[in-house]
Amino acid sequence: MIANNKWIRQVLAVVTLLVGANGVSAEIWTDYTPSESVTELTVVNVKTNFLDDYLVNLKTTWVRAMEVQKDMGSVVDYSIWVANSADSPNVWLTVTYKDMSAMQGSAKEYKAFMEKFAEAGMDEAANDKTSKSYEEYRSIVDYAVMREITYPE
Repeated sequence: MIANNKWIRQVLAVVTLLVGANGVSAEIWTDYTPSESVTELTVVNVKTNFLDDYLVNLKTTWVRAMEVQKDMGSVVDYSIWVANSADSPNVWLTVTYKDMSAMQGSAKEYKAFMEKFAEAGMDEAANDKTSKSYEEYRSIVDYAVMREITYPE
């Protein structure tokens, strides 16, 4: 029994050293800095033979909305990524906002966006019809809000 207790104490000492040496001293803003900007990642699976249709329709819906938000200053950048040979998922959409408050928005900003979106040629009925047709051939696989990490020099 005494040998067993000695072994348990040794294991606990090693675990304590390992835990203490790995990450306990890391401090945000000192050892790494998360960006103020946030990137929203939407992972999409588009059914076989519908990818071209989806990408073309995104231009009249999602891309148009992103351009309006970019002009308004809440969106810094956006992109569409497509895999050459992935079965699922096969499309990744990213939107980078200047900060979390720009991503959240407000009633006032939403109203201004809808007005500018209409001025940009958005037909709400056509947009709804196109967006609802997406459900026939695509599904959202994953979603994340991310921050870029930088390290001090």
